[in-house]
Amino acid sequence: MTILFATLLLTAAPAVTVDLPMEAHVQGTAIELGEIARVSGADAGAVQLVAAVELGYSPSPGYSRLLHAERIRAIVASQAPQVEVRFIGQRAIRVWPEVDEIPDAEIEGAALAELRRAYAASDASFAPAGLLTAVAVPSGARGRELRARVDEQRLASGTISVPVDVLVDGAVYRTVWTSWRAEVYETLPVLKQAVPAGATLAPEMLERRRVRLAAGGGAKPLDPSRLVGAVAARDLVAGEIVADGDVHRPVVVNAGDTLFLRVRKGGIEAQVPAVALAGGASGDRIRVRTVERGQELTAVIRSRDVVEIDLGR
Repeated sequence: MTILFATLLLTAAPAVTVDLPMEAHVQGTAIELGEIARVSGADAGAVQLVAAVELGYSPSPGYSRLLHAERIRAIVASQAPQVEVRFIGQRAIRVWPEVDEIPDAEIEGAALAELRRAYAASDASFAPAGLLTAVAVPSGARGRELRARVDEQRLASGTISVPVDVLVDGAVYRTVWTSWRAEVYETLPVLKQAVPAGATLAPEMLERRRVRLAAGGGAKPLDPSRLVGAVAARDLVAGEIVADGDVHRPVVVNAGDTLFLRVRKGGIEAQVPAVALAGGASGDRIRVRTVERGQELTAVIRSRDVVEIDLGR
């Protein structure tokens, strides 16, 4: 457009004729004059410039716009003042959009595909929780696409919403909200037996099972190593996850205590004296300082006298 404008300034004002029909159909979300009228003239550059004049938004599906010749003339004069334009034909033109209907199954499929992609690593299934209807959008000159969006947070069973953006010619035209029932499972440590309040728990009381995650995600289960010496704060039932609030965990190491730091790597094990820099219960991670070299490290409390660092294989 800029190059055409500069070229036309160096020549005499070219003449272009715009022939307006009674009605026209357009694609996309904006109307260009060349889409709805016949633009002709001896100067190809001037014709192209006038044909590219934008007349505003395209009507929504089910609606139309009535454009008067005088209004079009004013818009052309503001966008292509260097061209002499003559209007013939109708005094007004009614513009209708070409419509593309997107089936509900296609929208649903886009949302489901994004859910499965986002939670591919989860043990989860999804089913529609609401009814969708087909969506009518303007037919784009460059087509349309669907783009679902999922807020990737910790997933739990329940109802979730997934927005699907409908893009026409690369721009978002509207957003359709879809609703889904999620069934989410995770393999977690649970109690093999009921435990009354006040009873002492031990890691061997747990076994790993496939558990349905309730809406809200539920409490985070304690690692079995943190149950050593723990006492049930309430009656616990078989199959239940044991969380931090379900037990009283006695402090077994206090800041300043002297203990042994055990370091494991594969089948090799070394043990050196250290001082606890913080207190905690069995299974907690605390900072310690070695006695000989003064190194500060993070280790896991195993007993009153031992903390451990496991370096793997």
